Amino acid sequence: MIFSLEENWKTKADYFTAFNKKYRDQYKRAHKKLEGIETKELSLNEILLHEERIYELYHYVALNAPFNTFFLSKNHFSTFKKQCGDRFKLFGYFKNELLVGFHTVLLNEDVLETYFLGYDEEYQKEHMLYLNMLYNMTEFGIEHNFKKIIFGRTALEIKSSIGAKPVLMTGFIFHTNKLINLLMPKIFKRLEPEVNWQQRHPFK
Repeated sequence: MIFSLEENWKTKADYFTAFNKKYRDQYKRAHKKLEGIETKELSLNEILLHEERIYELYHYVALNAPFNTFFLSKNHFSTFKKQCGDRFKLFGYFKNELLVGFHTVLLNEDVLETYFLGYDEEYQKEHMLYLNMLYNMTEFGIEHNFKKIIFGRTALEIKSSIGAKPVLMTGFIFHTNKLINLLMPKIFKRLEPEVNWQQRHPFK
């Protein structure tokens, strides 16, 4: 899912105004639900301080993903921050000083790439954390003059509701064993399950 940002969007107000009424109402409802949650970017020291909780939140989401091929190491986010510096950002969502969710982004020239996230399911339902994370990532991209945001291949319908669109991807796989290579077309189709979803069209 990729969101090509409009050149005339300079602020989150521009983004909000572009929605049709149904999705303006969704935006306002989601932001109302976020009351009581403090959102802030975490420094390396803060990531290290909350590392165990960050991994716990990430692991919950990863375990419940419809398709997953690996799990990150527990020190992944602090290591990434050390290596990437300001090109990697982790934003925490706190309620009464308890970390209840986080999302991460990678700054890749004029492209903003969304990365891993995590949340506590109880607070996710109460505060619509995931949808608010999508809005926050989009607004970060707009306010920092990125041209597009890459949102990944999961939760397609909700991502389309904030403006992202599906882009058809192609892949290539080859095995040196000729017999195995004959089976590759069938194997390749099984690497990602088919998902039925309805694309949303949130803008006027």
